[in-house]
Amino acid sequence: MKFNKSSIVLIIPAVIAIIAVSVLVANSVNKEENIITGIVESTQVDVASKIPGRVDTVFVSEGDMVHKGQILARLESKEMDAKLGQARGLVDAAKSKVQMAHNGARPEEKQAAERLYFQAKAQYELANKTWTRIQSLFRDGVISAQEKDQSEFQFKAAKEQMEAAKARLDMVNKGARLEEISGAEALYFQAQNTYNEAQAYHEELNLVSPITGELSKKITNPGEIIASGYPLFTVMDPSDTWVVLQVREDKMSSIKKGSVFYGKVPALGNRKLQFEVSYISPMAEFATWKPTNQKGEFDLKTFEIRLRSKSQVKDLRPGMTVNIIM
Repeated sequence: MKFNKSSIVLIIPAVIAIIAVSVLVANSVNKEENIITGIVESTQVDVASKIPGRVDTVFVSEGDMVHKGQILARLESKEMDAKLGQARGLVDAAKSKVQMAHNGARPEEKQAAERLYFQAKAQYELANKTWTRIQSLFRDGVISAQEKDQSEFQFKAAKEQMEAAKARLDMVNKGARLEEISGAEALYFQAQNTYNEAQAYHEELNLVSPITGELSKKITNPGEIIASGYPLFTVMDPSDTWVVLQVREDKMSSIKKGSVFYGKVPALGNRKLQFEVSYISPMAEFATWKPTNQKGEFDLKTFEIRLRSKSQVKDLRPGMTVNIIM
């Protein structure tokens, strides 16, 4: 078959056009295949109460910017006020016992002990003189043995009473024993710890924000009864965001921790941003692709990849999509 020059001239542009279209289509397919869409996530902290109770006041609304330590709500304090008062009373009572143990007896008690001792001493001195005379009279045969024994008994009884009164006076002057002081101090420390615990729970009546951020969720209102540990608020940190991708394992060869990729954010007018891989899941997760040819093929699983922007991005919010160019 022979072609003339005019036919060749017509065929060549057609071939070039077909090749160009094929290249454009192939590039379009490759670009489409190399774009993975991720979702923006951020740090979110739930705020819950340690103690059950009734909500008294709520100070914030959803969408408000809050600061770390800011009071979000307050619970009613009647029960906790009563418990704190009881604990304070225990501390005061225990403290008084410690002071009493250290200070010893009151002045009135010391004076009473001294009077008893002097009375017992006077009785002993009188009994001692009487016993001396009775012994002399008994040797001379003036009195009987019974009278001698009776006088001796009175002398010994007076001596024991004086010694007991002296011991009581010494004890009053010295104060409590070391064991009693230690016991009183232990009770005081126990009461103080009980008060500290009650004070800590009383402070939990104020629900405060643990971070600075935006209040994304509020699920309580004044008058509601809440359980301990149940989240009442959620605070989002807009300054701590990242993009989560689910990347098929056959696309992982170019992804390493620290790798940098560009991505476009449709919600920000397709703004092009630079992202760095900060986390790669250590274990593959669910399968996202199944082979059509069952001859030795296997399902391909995915790895979770997290990327963080290289710079702070204003208005980048959780839930937005980001098209990462791989």
